[in-house]
Amino acid sequence: MKSLCDRYIKNNLFNKTLVIYSFITIIAIFLLTTVFLRYYTDNQIQNEKNIHSEVIFNIEKVFEEQERVVNSIANGINTQPKIIEEIRVLNENSYEEYLSYKLDKFSLTNVKQIDLKYLIDTVLSNRNDVLAVVINDKDNNYNTEIVLNYDKWYSYKNNSIENGYLRNISRPIKSIYSSNIIGYIDVYFDLGNLNSIIKQSNIKGDILIFNKYNNIVFSSDKNISRKNINLVKSYVSKEFNNLKNEINIKKEVQSGFTYLSIIDEFDLNINKEKQRIIYISIICITFIIFFTYMIINYYSQKLKNIVNKINKLEEGNLNTRFNIKNKEDELDTIAISIDKMTESLQDSINKKYIAEVSQKQSELNALQSQIKPHFLYNTLEVIRMCALSNKNKEVADMIYNLASIFRYSTYNNKSLISLKEEIKYTKMYLELCSIRYKGILNYKIETNDVDLDLLIPKFTIQPLVENSINHGLKKDSSENLIYISINKEQDFINIKITDNGNGIEDYKLYELKKKIENNIQNNTSIGVMNVNNRIKLRFGEDYGIDIDSKLNIGTKIIIKIPITKEGVYNV
Repeated sequence: MKSLCDRYIKNNLFNKTLVIYSFITIIAIFLLTTVFLRYYTDNQIQNEKNIHSEVIFNIEKVFEEQERVVNSIANGINTQPKIIEEIRVLNENSYEEYLSYKLDKFSLTNVKQIDLKYLIDTVLSNRNDVLAVVINDKDNNYNTEIVLNYDKWYSYKNNSIENGYLRNISRPIKSIYSSNIIGYIDVYFDLGNLNSIIKQSNIKGDILIFNKYNNIVFSSDKNISRKNINLVKSYVSKEFNNLKNEINIKKEVQSGFTYLSIIDEFDLNINKEKQRIIYISIICITFIIFFTYMIINYYSQKLKNIVNKINKLEEGNLNTRFNIKNKEDELDTIAISIDKMTESLQDSINKKYIAEVSQKQSELNALQSQIKPHFLYNTLEVIRMCALSNKNKEVADMIYNLASIFRYSTYNNKSLISLKEEIKYTKMYLELCSIRYKGILNYKIETNDVDLDLLIPKFTIQPLVENSINHGLKKDSSENLIYISINKEQDFINIKITDNGNGIEDYKLYELKKKIENNIQNNTSIGVMNVNNRIKLRFGEDYGIDIDSKLNIGTKIIIKIPITKEGVYNV
């Protein structure tokens, strides 16, 4: 288990994210489901409690109406002396004597008078829930009964109807003369009609009604019929306490009734709803985790591809590319950046490799070329000695200067040399040119107390002097002058090479400056371009060559070089 965890989760960022996200999702949906189920259950129970309260309220109205009807009968009896007298005779005599009394009364008047039966029939004419009216004596002993619903009444009396409920309302009958109780009238109501209220309300659960003696008066549960309260309590504790239920008790002080409301979640079908909600939650969790897995797996594959390509780059395969065209996310940005970095790195390596190869080839060529110059120097030395033996010192000096310049250009491989050495070999070149152009070329060099140990690039002055002689010398004039002045400024050296030769036309000067600025080589200004490029490559764009010229007046070349000493290269 631990190895699987280390393999698939511990060292995998996206799998970690999936596990954490899945855990959070399951917990969140579980909590939401729990809260929703609790809210749904409470809401359903509260709605059912409201329905139960409404049913109990309607039952109370029925009971109040029954009380009103019985009170009407009792008041009618107690306000009619003839009816009270009739009841007295009924209670104090046998039924045959009572019938004789009734016949005598009828024969005397020969008119039907208001009697007990007439009063009861009149008050209860529109009621179908009254089964019988019973007249008892003052000791509450049964005497006679007036039956309104024979079938149900005798069925109840014989206990042949199960699950039937009766309500008995008793009222005293008083003597008009002494206000003594002479008997009681009991009205029996069939409470089976309350089932119509239950059906109309469509309640879920049960309602039980107990009288003050804790006997069941009515129950909407057909399994509980005419049982003692203790048995009912036992039934409730055994049957309902195993389920989630809501039991509410309401006691009516005036009537003495107790209303027991039992609401069971099973009756509300809450368990089915819970199962449905749980199934929906599981489906949602599965869908969310699957959808998340697909997205994370997509990015995981992209990341794996990046890691694999990076591993190839680490192995030295710099030709590896992601070749991503469109940026969809940060991973694509990283991949594109790695491609650019790899291309830049490969380009730098190629340049460095080519430079090293070129340098090695140049060194090899230099070593190979040293043989021929050595032979040439020896040959020039032989010719110089011949010139001296023939007492031709001028030719001997020319050969010496030429050999020295040639040796300077081939054997000294330093890129920076002292200003003194550069001036020395520039003078040798000017001496050669002065001999060649004897009588028409003069030169002058002023160092102006500049430290001649300062370093400058090799062949900085001589190529520009050569350029001035080749392009600026007036062959028909004896006043050609090459003037070289070297001055030290704040942190750089100014070398000015001025001639009074042919000069440069304005458009040609403009083109030349553009070529110098854009580093464009041509065959007419190789020396100028070469010197300028070498200065800029070594010291930067702030240094280099500037040219100023006027046609037939002359040309001035200004060289700007930073002050550099041996061991301290200002690069």
